[in-house]
Order: sequence, then structure tokens, then C-alpha cells
Amino acid sequence: MSWITITWSMMVSAYLTLAAIHLIIWLKQTDQRAHLLFSMVAISVAVIAAVELLIMRASSPEQLGNLIWWAHIPVFSGTVSIVGFVRLYFNAGRPWLGYTACGLRLLDLIINFFSTPNSNYKQITGLLHLTWGGETISVARGIENPWVKISELSSLFVLLFMLDASITLWRRGNRTERRRALLVGGSMIFFILVAAGHSALVEAGLIQSPYLISLSFLPIVIAMSYRLGSDVVHAARLARQLQASKAAMGESEKRFRILADTAPVMVWMSGIDMLCNFFSKPWFEFTGRTLEQELGNGWSEGVHPEDLQGCLDTYVRSFNARQPFTMEYRLRRADREYRWVLDTGVPRYTSEGEFAGYIGSCIDITERRGAEEALRESERQMGLAASAAGLAMWTWDIPRDEVWTTGEGRSLFGFEQSEKINFARFLDALHPEDREDGRKAIAEAVKGAGGFEKEYRVLLPTGETRWIAARGQVDYNGTKPVRMRGVSFDITVRKQAQDRFRLVVEASPNGIVLVNAQGRIVLVNAGAEKLFTYRREELIGQSMELLMPERFRDRHLAHRTAFNADPIARAMGVGLELYARRKDGTEFPVETGISPIESPEGTLVLSVIVDISVRKQAEAGARQYREELAHLSRVAIMGEIAGSLAHELNQPLTGVVNNASAGRRFIAKGRADLPKLDSLLEAIAADGHRAGEILRGIRHMVRKGEEVRGPVNLNDVINSVLRFIRSEALERQCVLGVQTDPKLPLVEA
Repeated sequence: MSWITITWSMMVSAYLTLAAIHLIIWLKQTDQRAHLLFSMVAISVAVIAAVELLIMRASSPEQLGNLIWWAHIPVFSGTVSIVGFVRLYFNAGRPWLGYTACGLRLLDLIINFFSTPNSNYKQITGLLHLTWGGETISVARGIENPWVKISELSSLFVLLFMLDASITLWRRGNRTERRRALLVGGSMIFFILVAAGHSALVEAGLIQSPYLISLSFLPIVIAMSYRLGSDVVHAARLARQLQASKAAMGESEKRFRILADTAPVMVWMSGIDMLCNFFSKPWFEFTGRTLEQELGNGWSEGVHPEDLQGCLDTYVRSFNARQPFTMEYRLRRADREYRWVLDTGVPRYTSEGEFAGYIGSCIDITERRGAEEALRESERQMGLAASAAGLAMWTWDIPRDEVWTTGEGRSLFGFEQSEKINFARFLDALHPEDREDGRKAIAEAVKGAGGFEKEYRVLLPTGETRWIAARGQVDYNGTKPVRMRGVSFDITVRKQAQDRFRLVVEASPNGIVLVNAQGRIVLVNAGAEKLFTYRREELIGQSMELLMPERFRDRHLAHRTAFNADPIARAMGVGLELYARRKDGTEFPVETGISPIESPEGTLVLSVIVDISVRKQAEAGARQYREELAHLSRVAIMGEIAGSLAHELNQPLTGVVNNASAGRRFIAKGRADLPKLDSLLEAIAADGHRAGEILRGIRHMVRKGEEVRGPVNLNDVINSVLRFIRSEALERQCVLGVQTDPKLPLVEA
């Protein structure tokens, strides 16, 4: 018997046997439609193989043309079956590619029905007898029909459809699906390309051979059957394993339900259809609904209407991508109150890697959301307060070297709003002269000091220089620094004011000394250096008492304590003679004014010291001139009141003479009365004292000497004046009345 007949007969038998096997499988499991489609593919290829055998044995052109005409029917059914099988079994491939391939094949079939002898040839002119494998076979010789391009185009779309489906299946990353793509899809693509290449070589006349469609499809059908058979075997094995482990699975499911029902979270599960098929007991206790109400998409009825669409979009998007998800939404509780829940879902897979759906859990986070909202509000208010105060808050994540700062901070340092900031970028923003000091200060804080406080300059992109004050604190995890938090604020105005203050202080002709609360000198100007003959570095850090004579130092300590208790601007030593001490120990008179200044270092005392030596000398000369002028004035006054003075002296002298004469007469008459004599002597003594006071006053007025100033009672001055003018007033018959206040205060004169 011919080997060609035997080979093609065996192929037909093999195709039909495989078709029968998988048809029986489909009849027992009608939901396994891939087996039905495979049977159709195998039957179609079996018919094609039988037609190929008849073509090789054809005895006339008419018989060969009719066989080709009938071959288009199994080719059409095979094409449709292959496209359907790939789409169903792979669950992949762009549908329009498959529809196009089937549509073109249907069009080719229709054209073939109306073509003579068929859509492959316009005319078969004869038979070509070839010797192939030692046997003679027949092949067609004729004119090609242009409509054959439809058939070729259909084959091209079948190839593209298979390639697209295989790539999609491979990209899913599942091991089982990749095996399908490689074994089934790869074999289909490879052997279709082999068949197409063989046909092209035959048509080009490069080889002498019949068309071998059925032979090329044999590996494809075997690969499809093997994979489907493996699935059947795998399903049988799973069935046996399922049967063997049914009790164990029941126990496992029981434990799972106990765990899910006792866990402090709401557990749910869904299948590959996205529909929920399990809820734990806490879910029903929370929602107050039944399993029947929640199954499928029933659970979504409890989601707040404002959150429902976003919730479903997240679930569907994650489900299709097989990705875990986390979402927050409001879920209605049994008491009709909506509560915020955190829903976390992850994809489930079988032990073989097959996707089985999702499992997730929900927890009530209403209280946490409230706390977070309160925290956000607090942070917002703090941010507003910080912004109003010009404070820039910042945090440096040390391990990740990432710096976060507020918008105020980005503006302060000249950073772009979208710019990523790290430690190196921060240092770049500093003025070159301050960069190293800033780096060292931060390094010391990170290494263990913990606290950070620094003033430095920032060089903005515009070229402007800005002074910044920064304070921070390092957080540690054990001994490892993890972050530094702090604030920065603009002190440019303050620095400019300080610079102007220093210029004013330095330009002052008076001595200016700035002292801290401990009495230590922190600043002196050139005037103070000249005044005290000390160099500036000799005074900084020294006690203010260094510039005072020793006799004033104890008293100054008391004054400083009192000033610190009530720091207001005042003059020092009002009514007192103040002296300062130079480096060589010499003293000189001064006037001092002090004023408190508030600074970041605390209250400072600004002392302005004026040397009044020249003024004192001028005052002494003026005082001497005034004394001489007063002497001349007194002499002139004596000339003017000489008559009054003579009359004033006559009164006490006359009283002395009269009283003495009266006493002598009493004695001469021998009637000496001791009490009367004593009264006369007392009057004589009083008149003598009065005359002596008048003479002393005259001598004092005319004497030239240094003016002596002291406290004077105005009432005594008035009485003295009255004694001078009393006699003259009596002569002129004037009555003098005096009314003084005994509580008048003393005056300096």
C-alpha cells in the first residue's frame, strides 16, 4: 500500500479520534466549550487531510478543481473554530482581529461558491504529475484567481490574532497562563508560518510539492489536545484532591469562619465575577443587615451616596489590575448613622496560582478621622499663626535627607514651590561666608547637642542678601538621629537696625557703654575708649564697676539691682557729684544717662557717659565772678542803707544807756531792787546782743570771700529784715504786720 495513503489515513484517524475524545468530554461538561471548539478544529483538519489525499490521487483537472472547491468549507469551519478556541481558552486577543479573520474567510467561501472551478484558480489547464517520496502525485496547473488574496489576507489576520492573544496572555505574568501562551499559542504561530512559507515556496516554483495544510496543522492540534488533556488531568487530580481533603477543608473553613466572626474587623470576600460572596459576623452586626441583602452588590446600598461612585471605581480598577487597594468611605451603621471605614482588599490566588477573587477587611475609623481632622485644623491654625508671625516651619528627615518646609520657608530661602530640598541644597542657599559655620552648627546638633540655634545670611536668586535666625531640635530613635524640626524667621530688619545703631553709637562723641543684666560690658564705642584710655578688647566682658572709683562701687551695685527691677530710662546721680576712673587711676567728673534695651539676649543697659571736667571749670570761674559781684553789690547796699543802719544801732545803744542810767539812779537813791536791777541788766544784755548781730551782719556783707550755700529758713530771713527797718517804720509812723507759715520748707541759699 502507498505510504502517502497510509500517512494521510492515519492523520485523518488521529484527528477524528482526538475530536471524538474532546467531544465526549464536552458532552459530559457542557460548560467546557473549549473542548467543543477543539473538536470542530480537529474535524475540520481531518476533512482537509482527506481532501488533500484525494487531490494527490486526482485523475483529471475537473476532479481536482471540484476537490479544491469543497476544501473551502472545512477551511472556513477550521478558521472560525481556531479563532473561537483562542478567544475562549486564552481569554485574550483583540476581538476585531478575530472578527476580521472570520469575515474574510466567509467572504472567500461565498466567492468560492460562485467561482468556476474555485476561488483559487480561474482555470485549471492540466495536471502536473510529480514524483514525491517515490510515488506519483497530482498537482494543479492553471491560472491563479485574483480572489485568492482574500484567503491569504484571512490567514494573515488569524496569525495576527494569535500573536496578540499570546502576547497578552504572557504579559499577565501567571505561570500557568504563560505555559498556555508558549505551548498552544507558540505552536500555532510557528506552524502556521511554516505552512505559509511552504505554500509560498510551492507557488514560486522553488520546490515541487503538494500543499501540506493538514500535515502542518498536526503539531498544532497535538499541542491543543495536549494542553486540554492536561487541563482534564489536572481537573481530575484536583477532584481527587478535593475529595480527599473535603473534610480538612470543611474544618479549615470552619476555623476561618470562627476567626472571621471573632476578629475585631469586618471581613468580606468576592469571587472572580467581582461579586461579594462572604461577610463575617461583625459586618452584619455593624450594618444590621442579612447575608441575602449583602450578597453580590447588595453591600453597596449602605455606602454613602457621595462616596459610592469613588468606592466602586477604586474596587473595579484594582480588581481588573489584580492590585491591592485601600479606600475610605462612609458606611451606614445599624442605627442609621454613617461611619467612616477603612477598607483594605487584596487579590486571592489558588495554590496553582489561579486568580480566585478578593478578600478584604473594614475597620471603623470615625474617631481616628475626627482626631486627624482636629490635628489638621490645629496644624492649619498653627500655620496661619506662623505665617502671620513670619515664621517658616521646617523638618529635615535625616536618614532620607529630605527637607520639608512651608510655603513661607520656600519664599524665605528662595526655593521654588515644586523644588525638592535636601541638606546640600539648603547649604547652597547660605551666604558663602556663613556656609561652613552653618554646616558645623547643624553637625554638632545632630551628633549629640540636640539643640540648634544660629543666625546666618541667605543669598537669594535675585542677588539679595537676607538675614535668617533659625532654631531647631533633633529627634532621636535611641541614639540614632531621625529628624530635626525647627523654625526660621527673617531678621534682616533687625540686623539693619543693629548696624545703624552701631554706626550711631560709634559716631557719638560721648562715651557709650552697653552692659548686660549681670553688669558685664558687651559693647563700647570709640568715645568710651578715648574717655577711659582703655582699648576696646580690654573692656569687653569686664564689670562696669571697673570704670568707677572704689568709693562708688558698692552703691552702684544697689543702683543696678534697683534698675533691673524697674528698667526705665533715667539720669544717674541726680543732685550728686559723679566721678569716673580712667585706666591710670585718675578721676574725672561725669554725667550719665541710662536706658534699657530689649534684645534676644535679655535686657541690656545703654549708658551714655559725658566728661564734664571743662564744664566744672567754667562753673567754678562763673561762681567766683558771681561772688565778687555779690560783694560789690553788698558794699553798694551798705552805702544806701547807712542811715538806716545808724538809726538801727542807735536804738539798742540808747536802750543800753537808758537802762544803765536807770539802774544807777536806783542805786544812788539807795532803793536798789534786785529783781528790777536784774530786769534792767537783762534788757541791757539783749540790746547789746542786738547791736552785735547788726555789726556782724554788716561785717559779713562787706567781707569778700567764697560764697557758702546751705539750707535757709525763709521765716528767719523775714524777721531779720524786719529788725532792720522797724525803727525807720516807727519814725514814719508805719505799722508793720507779719504773717508767715511755720511749715515753709527750707531752701538752698
